Amino acid sequence: MDKSGFKIDGALKTAILDISITMKPALIATLSLAFTIYPTFASSPEAIPSESTSTSAQSTYDLAVKLLRGDNESKDPAKAMDLFRKANELGHAEAPSAIGYFYTTGLVVEKNDIVAAEWFQKGSNKGSVMAKVNLARFYLDGKGGLTSREKGLALMEEAASKGSDDAQAALAEIYFMGLYDPEAKADFAKALPYVQGCADRGSASALNMLGLIYKEGHGVPVDLKKAENLFRQAALKGDFKAQSNLGELLDPHGKKKSRRIEAAAWLIVASRQGEPLAVYRTNELQAHMDSKEWNKATVLADELQVKIQP
Repeated sequence: MDKSGFKIDGALKTAILDISITMKPALIATLSLAFTIYPTFASSPEAIPSESTSTSAQSTYDLAVKLLRGDNESKDPAKAMDLFRKANELGHAEAPSAIGYFYTTGLVVEKNDIVAAEWFQKGSNKGSVMAKVNLARFYLDGKGGLTSREKGLALMEEAASKGSDDAQAALAEIYFMGLYDPEAKADFAKALPYVQGCADRGSASALNMLGLIYKEGHGVPVDLKKAENLFRQAALKGDFKAQSNLGELLDPHGKKKSRRIEAAAWLIVASRQGEPLAVYRTNELQAHMDSKEWNKATVLADELQVKIQP
């Protein structure tokens, strides 16, 4: 297998959100790294005003955000839209992206992706990182009359370089999965820094994905200890795919009793969340595992469940 990439089944080419794939038997990645198509209006690097933003423009934009969110129980999307338009007239760089959000969701206006694309382009021209992410997704998904993998990736890369968590998460998935590539060919060398960045910010699914990269040696030397540590971090954050992967890596059929019991325990924890492979494996283990070991594994599973972050 080429360390720079591998070909994914055609059925996965269209997968965008919350994708699960089997890398090798029992090794699973859930790709849900906040791949937000239209970022919400939170206090994030994308929403921080530039020094050139006037006080009136910023205060108008902030009030619009509050009305859109419903802060202080004052939700009024229609009034929010009016204020976003006013903020745009006053020169707020993020306002065009907010207006585009209304058009692409059909909130208080007739849904129109072409108009949304025009607003995202205006925001991008003003330097809005949020607009660049949204415009990139339009190019990649062929929405609003836009179709260009090259332009989409270029915009996403630009947004990522400016600190956009959304863009970095998107690129992690795109390169790891080979999304939008005609041959669905993954590029682990490009994916790794983005996956690492998301993992550093505490994303459980990214930690799991990074564990897979080191487990399988995709673009890096195989490092089972590092993979185990990454799976464990993600498992304790509640990622049931990581819990299943950790159980398999620890090997429920291995020679070391303590590892067998812990492996089974993690598989039990994952199966309780409905992870299909873990459900199958725990049924298999219960039928063939020594009854005393199985009982210890179920007790340990209960203890682990308490430690898992909600």
